[in-house]
Amino acid sequence: MALKTTSFGASFQKAAGKLFSCLPLSANQITVCALLLALVGFYFAYAQQPFLSLLFFILSGATDAIDGAVARARKEVSARGAYIDGMIDRLVEFLFICSFFFYALPSFILPAGAWLVALLFFGTCMTSFATAYADHRKVADAKKLAHQPGIFPRAERLILLFAALALVPFCASCSSFLIFAGAALAAITFGQRFSYFSK
Repeated sequence: MALKTTSFGASFQKAAGKLFSCLPLSANQITVCALLLALVGFYFAYAQQPFLSLLFFILSGATDAIDGAVARARKEVSARGAYIDGMIDRLVEFLFICSFFFYALPSFILPAGAWLVALLFFGTCMTSFATAYADHRKVADAKKLAHQPGIFPRAERLILLFAALALVPFCASCSSFLIFAGAALAAITFGQRFSYFSK
């Protein structure tokens, strides 16, 4: 279940909206800041600095968590803003997953790169596409879209990636296992949504 749908997630979003609504940035500008922070995190991965990379990806995730909250607190929620947020979410996740290619991760059944590609495809791409295409083809109304299943949505994927990156300097094989687990869970989530919207 997505963290933001829990009571804690809802409370956090409300508190964050009140706290950060005083920033001299629009919600869309905050969203763009999340992408800029992710680009810095990607650079530090390229520079083989996993802790700095992790720091900036965490800051990017935190920034992404407050943009919608700020929009709701200011009553500036819009379809355009949601679209920009969703597109930048995909770009940030792409940068995060691709940052692992700069580390020499051991194989876990298959090479780590294969699991990274699977996580990128099933997690970042197909899970979101299943929802978007169901909406586009009108096979699901708003109620069905709101109740779509998914054991491993984006927030959970990011938490797993944070853990995998934190483990790179200490236990690279643990990172590989987490990436494998993420790819498997992402594939299951895509399967859940494909089956749900196909009925």
